[in-house]
Amino acid sequence: MYYNDSSDLNSKAQAVKALDKNINKLYELYLYLLLFISEIGSFLAEYDEEVKSRYIQNDQDTKNSLKLFQNPILQKLMNSSELEKAAKKNHIMWNGDKDTLRKIFLDLKNQEIYKDYINAPENTPGSHYEILVFILRHYTTHTPVLTQHLEEEFYNWLDDKKVALQMAGKTLQTLATSDDESAFLLPLSKNDDENYQYAEELLKKTIDGNDSFDNLISTRITKWEPHQVAMIDNIILKMAICEFLNFPSIPSKVSINEYVELAKTYSTPQSKKFVNGVLDAILTELRKDGILVKS
Repeated sequence: MYYNDSSDLNSKAQAVKALDKNINKLYELYLYLLLFISEIGSFLAEYDEEVKSRYIQNDQDTKNSLKLFQNPILQKLMNSSELEKAAKKNHIMWNGDKDTLRKIFLDLKNQEIYKDYINAPENTPGSHYEILVFILRHYTTHTPVLTQHLEEEFYNWLDDKKVALQMAGKTLQTLATSDDESAFLLPLSKNDDENYQYAEELLKKTIDGNDSFDNLISTRITKWEPHQVAMIDNIILKMAICEFLNFPSIPSKVSINEYVELAKTYSTPQSKKFVNGVLDAILTELRKDGILVKS
């Protein structure tokens, strides 16, 4: 965003605001995934009544769905005033349809993990957690109608799903191991969040060091004119150099590996090799000049 509009004197401040917005959107996605699990519970309650109302009742089917419905972690989520308040505060509510939940449950009934859970004489906190985290991870990945819904609801789904799923999984684990039902959600506190502080510092220092980073890069890409380098590759290189110079706790090789992965994900097929080669050369130069002394 900044490099598309860097002529604007307020563009740096706008970039920080955009960072805040996207971090908030990640948190909303995290809450939405928890609401998805909670809605599975609500569907099970309706399914139980539906089965009971059939002319020929299926007692075993009712018993099985009731056992999952009574999962203590699921019950905590469904009855959580904390989750309800957080969703309301962030203007989040489940917008999926019942047919999607039905498809998921009907498929779940054929999964071995569900059969093991249902047939176990006694379930442990671990098994209560495992069945829910399976639903969370498996169906948000392998159910097209659900993944399409998530993409429509959250423009950041493809970029943030890995982190959001980790956050939701961690919350389910907290519910499985803690008796405190009033404080299980991960907080959205930028002042106390090391990840946010790192992100904001990286953004600001990359922008502040733009000219010096340009000079470093230009010495290593003599085969190309600066305008021939893809913008996203240029940004990735600058972020990596910024991390080399300003984040002493992060090993340089870790930085290179991370930014090569970013190039693979967001840039051209040739970018992985290009970014890796340029960063290796710049790292060697910084060490030779005594500018960089960390590992």
